[in-house]
Amino acid sequence: MVSEAQNTFNVMIQRGVEPDVVTYNSLIDGLCISDHFKEALGLLKEMVGRNISPNVFTFNILIDTLCKKGLVSNAENIIKIMIQRGVEPTVVTYSSLMDGYCLGSQIDKARKLFDLMVTNEIADIFSYNILINGYCKCKMIDDAKQIFYEMSHKGLVPDAVTYHTLIKAMFQAGRPQTAKELFKDMCSHGQQPNIVTFSIMIDGLCRQGNLDEALTLLKAMEKSQLKPNFVICSSLINGMCKVGKINDARELFSSLFEIGLQPDVYVYNAIMKGLCQQGLMDEAYKVFKDMEKVGCLPNNCCYNIIIQGFLRHEDLPKASELINEMVDKGFSADDATTELVVHLSRNNDMRDKQTKVVIS
Repeated sequence: MVSEAQNTFNVMIQRGVEPDVVTYNSLIDGLCISDHFKEALGLLKEMVGRNISPNVFTFNILIDTLCKKGLVSNAENIIKIMIQRGVEPTVVTYSSLMDGYCLGSQIDKARKLFDLMVTNEIADIFSYNILINGYCKCKMIDDAKQIFYEMSHKGLVPDAVTYHTLIKAMFQAGRPQTAKELFKDMCSHGQQPNIVTFSIMIDGLCRQGNLDEALTLLKAMEKSQLKPNFVICSSLINGMCKVGKINDARELFSSLFEIGLQPDVYVYNAIMKGLCQQGLMDEAYKVFKDMEKVGCLPNNCCYNIIIQGFLRHEDLPKASELINEMVDKGFSADDATTELVVHLSRNNDMRDKQTKVVIS
């Protein structure tokens, strides 16, 4: 509610109540969060004009925002100004900068800064998590794991974020065994798995085709009094369809309605994709049409899934109808849909030419 905060700020000044550094920091932070960075800088200038010196929190807010926007060089300049004004950067300052380097795939710079923080003994769990995440995004999985081990040697206890980042990366790298070992390690070190943990594990196992293990984990989750969310349901439906258990996928999809849950667009996408893969186009189309009836509007992905289904089964009239509908709603064909259209068009052209030869 930034506009309300600004109004209160203006009333405050009108009534002669002088704002202090905390007041300005609160408003600058709010403006940065709501993506009004220029206004935040304007407040900073106003603040300095009132002889109110920015403190470490002011600078950290600005540095973090610049790094998230990918303006790391600007953030570096702010740190220089910060030091010139006698304000000592903190672990938060350097962690924000390191995160900025990672977001910009400048992993070498991030590592140098991290090593400096370790040397100065200011690196904390968040610093380690940032670098681990950076390595994982750059697909440098072994480096990420090495940082994980270094963390333990330094006496820092990995938190849920550490484990979640690494487990997800291991699945994505095709190393499910390592992901499962990390999950066991997490549980044995007193980190209670939460809904995010189970979502990552079940999704990873389903993508690897390990449906039985995913279902075993689902039971363990339910014993912990945790209810499956739509991410988990979507993963399980995808996993069931992947191994040809379309009836199980149907049952799971139907059970959501029975317990009073309205599936989201991702769950609909999962069941439609499975039905299309099994050639059950009438049923897939019914699911597609039912979405809108219950208030779940199809997105770009929904249209591409159902269109690709019809194209693969060479139902060109239905696919064309849906393509026109998709375009009218402002969506566009993805690469797979485009490729299928081109492929079928070429095949049809070849058939037409062959027919003309036969007739002639």
